[in-house]
Amino acid sequence: MGNLLGGKMASTKITLPSGATVTIKDPSTLRVKDRNRVIKAGDGLTGDIAKGLAFSEALIATIVEDWSFDLLIPSVKPESLEELEIADYDDLVKASEDISSILFPTLAKNDKNEADPKAVTESSNA
Repeated sequence: MGNLLGGKMASTKITLPSGATVTIKDPSTLRVKDRNRVIKAGDGLTGDIAKGLAFSEALIATIVEDWSFDLLIPSVKPESLEELEIADYDDLVKASEDISSILFPTLAKNDKNEADPKAVTESSNA
């Protein structure tokens, strides 16, 4: 799968491991309302895993315009994601991670926010 962030682009069609195709929304069409919908997905949930899953699935629902599955797209019926094969779901998560840096630019990995001024090595996890 290619990088979805390379400048102005149209919707992108990706092929998942099962052979199904998914049309991913042009990232330049995302709006503040999309960001807010993703943020609110975890409201009322407890636990980091539940919130992370809700965040990922709301992001996928936001970016999927169309797909070849015989299921409603997740923006219409979020439960459709539960019917996907794990490998297909994981590829959609990867596609959503690329776009999450557009919706949440301050959370995107970059030299400034990855640097740990207290670290004595390049990575404080080393």
